[in-house]
Amino acid sequence: ENITIDGKINEEIWKTAPIATDFIMFEPDNGKPISESKKTEVKVLYDNNAVYVLAVLYDDEPNKISRELTNRDEFGVADVFSVSINGNNDGQQDFRFFVSAAGVQMDCLATEGGEDFNWDAIWDSEVKITDFGWVVEMNIPYAALRFSTEIKQTWGINFKRDILRGAIDQSYTWNFVDTKIGAVIVQAGILEGIENIKTPTRLFFIPYSSAYYQKDDFASDSTFKVGMDIKYGINDAFTLDAILVPDFGQTKFDKAILNLEPFEQQFDENRSFFTEATDLFSKGNLFYSRRIGGSPIKDIYTLQDELAANEEIINFPSTVDLINAVKISGRTEK
Repeated sequence: ENITIDGKINEEIWKTAPIATDFIMFEPDNGKPISESKKTEVKVLYDNNAVYVLAVLYDDEPNKISRELTNRDEFGVADVFSVSINGNNDGQQDFRFFVSAAGVQMDCLATEGGEDFNWDAIWDSEVKITDFGWVVEMNIPYAALRFSTEIKQTWGINFKRDILRGAIDQSYTWNFVDTKIGAVIVQAGILEGIENIKTPTRLFFIPYSSAYYQKDDFASDSTFKVGMDIKYGINDAFTLDAILVPDFGQTKFDKAILNLEPFEQQFDENRSFFTEATDLFSKGNLFYSRRIGGSPIKDIYTLQDELAANEEIINFPSTVDLINAVKISGRTEK
């Protein structure tokens, strides 16, 4: 049966799915069972294209459900439901998908070292506020995940519900997460039953165009750029990413920092190509991606001092242009 993502429980197939319930408080009172008035029920279905998640979040005060409208990946003041999926069930990396009561999507790649919200997947969700609480329906394509090629899949999974009500915020998870342990991903539950799936080709073309105009007291300059991101799933575990004439104009600016030290100043990476699946390179700070495409090392005054008698500087760009880049990343079962 086709699943329409509309926040309505119309499809008969939902009645056949087992229910994940009995959520347990993550914070502030870790281990406390969820109250009957905030009962939460989650169901999962699948086909050859995607995993479907239905969450029914009961609330005895539906008029008090927080639902601030924000930009994507910004939580704001809103109740949130999320699902965390580990396709290899290895306790190392989660793909997390969040939906607020206002219908805003957030998604990230998560390790125990943190959450990378620069990663954006293509998935679908819908929210409905009801007289008994609210309902979330999600369609998460296999293209947004990574998992093994086994005939019978075993995934790590957990569901989380955040309730913002007054001065005290409450978070509940389906599988109990003991805050004394510290690590969260290794305390996920298990999802079984996905079998014999024939996943479609994972191929995305994401074109972009940008225009810039700059003017000062001496001259004006305009620039127009066109490029493309390409993502291809080699198999269910490995992905090839390529960027052609990248611009990165959508990334946020670095904060201005007064550097009084003789050491290299390091900034957070905000370019999605260099953040996705690079957690393996973060061990011991061996890899600093911001050196790629960084500003020219020498300043114009140093270059002028090094010029020969018959040389002159006719062009001194302030940035290094990246023409293209290719990356293959993934995880094996080991």
